[in-house]
Amino acid sequence: MTWFRHLTIGQKLLVSFGILLLLLGLSLSAILFYLARINSYVERHDRITVPAIVSATDMRRRIYEMTLLLHSLRENRSDVDRRNTLDGMQRLESDTRSALAFYRTTHTARTHPVLFRMLTQHGQAAMADLEDHALDETAKLLEAFGTSWRAMTAHQGKRQEAEADLAFNEAVALTRQLTDKINTLIDLHSKITTEMKSEGDSLFRQSALVILALVVMLGLLIVATYVIVNTQIARPLKSLAKTADHVARHELSAGFDPWPAQDEVGNLARSLGTMLENLRDRTRALERKTRELEGFTYSVAHDLKGPLREIEGFSSLIQQKFPETLNQTTRHYVSKIRTSALRLTALINDLLRYSRLEQQALPMSQVNVRTLIDHILSDRLPAAPQASPLIHVALPFTHVRGEPTSIQQALVNLVGNALKFSRDADPPEISIGGAVRAQERIIWVRDNGIGFDPKDADRIFGLFERLHGQEEHEGTGVGLAIVKLVMEKHGGRVWAESCPGKGSTFFLAFPDAPSDGGTA
Repeated sequence: MTWFRHLTIGQKLLVSFGILLLLLGLSLSAILFYLARINSYVERHDRITVPAIVSATDMRRRIYEMTLLLHSLRENRSDVDRRNTLDGMQRLESDTRSALAFYRTTHTARTHPVLFRMLTQHGQAAMADLEDHALDETAKLLEAFGTSWRAMTAHQGKRQEAEADLAFNEAVALTRQLTDKINTLIDLHSKITTEMKSEGDSLFRQSALVILALVVMLGLLIVATYVIVNTQIARPLKSLAKTADHVARHELSAGFDPWPAQDEVGNLARSLGTMLENLRDRTRALERKTRELEGFTYSVAHDLKGPLREIEGFSSLIQQKFPETLNQTTRHYVSKIRTSALRLTALINDLLRYSRLEQQALPMSQVNVRTLIDHILSDRLPAAPQASPLIHVALPFTHVRGEPTSIQQALVNLVGNALKFSRDADPPEISIGGAVRAQERIIWVRDNGIGFDPKDADRIFGLFERLHGQEEHEGTGVGLAIVKLVMEKHGGRVWAESCPGKGSTFFLAFPDAPSDGGTA
């Protein structure tokens, strides 16, 4: 079967279904062949045996009628009756001779090669000989009968009663012998019918065995085709799909088993194996670059924070020690330097926070978000530069499954945004609510601030994306990116809804999970 492995899937299916069609064709041919033979058997029975028995029976009836006429000739003295009886006797004798000749040329076994071959195959060729002998004897007896009854009528005309009685007795004896011979013909054809029935039964058994054998072969071929399709196509594809699923889940240690066949499955396995090896190389290279970039990021961040602290500190000292000696322009420059240093420090801190969160594996547990929200509000509200906003908290649940520190950071960023962008409202108002939906627990933070254009709903979650200048609203453009990263780490979703001047609503959707003792 080595050659089979080098076939494509289409060629394998073509070979399998070709053999199936061949067996189906053979089955149909066998059925038609045996139907033709059985039909030939039925035809021979209807065309030869039955008509032969009917003809022989008809001849026996004529002989019986001739026997009755023979007795009428013996008893009738009237010239008219005698003449009618003689005419009837001659007609019956002539019809019997014609029927005998027709039987010999039409119904005998030797005149039908197929029938005679069947008798020979069954070892019954002697029946044909017996039939020929019975026909010859019947012809002789019929000839002798004609001579006897004519001699009887001749002696009766000459008033030779003794000779007429002798001829009459001889003629009656001949009719009995004729009847016996014709009965012999009927018996022979009855036996031939039995042989033909035996042949029909044999044909039926042969056809049943041949069809059964073909059906068994067809069933075995169907099973073989299923095994081939399963082993050559379905099973390797299932194995490839399973390995591909592991790879899709970043389990790069999985491997594609080599497939010996040279078909599409083998080519796919080899291609996927090559792709996986390239992916491993690229992943190792990416991990190496990532480690280098992390080291570079931390190094740069820490190296920058020192000079920035000095810049901010010295600029602050200048403002404090020389408040009156500096002119207005110099004080503005120093203030700008200090503000820029503080902004850059905040940006570096946010970037470090984002980088740590991105590389961190979050251990999941039941988190009491209501407690987190209370702590956030108690910490943030006193530090708010504007008038205290109106806060509404209404959560239909208290727990979600996640990592508390990262969830707290996401909520801090959302509450901070709500405070920042609603500070010009009169009065500022913030609502924190939630809902339990199919497979999710949702928390939202809503404000009545400046809002934004709905077309920017996705853009605002990008790193360093800002919709407003630093002069209007402070910020680094990293806070919402951190919120999005937190939700991705939790397998959840984050989105926003807003209109300019009508406030904003930010939604956090956590995957719902069975509680580990927390309160729903």
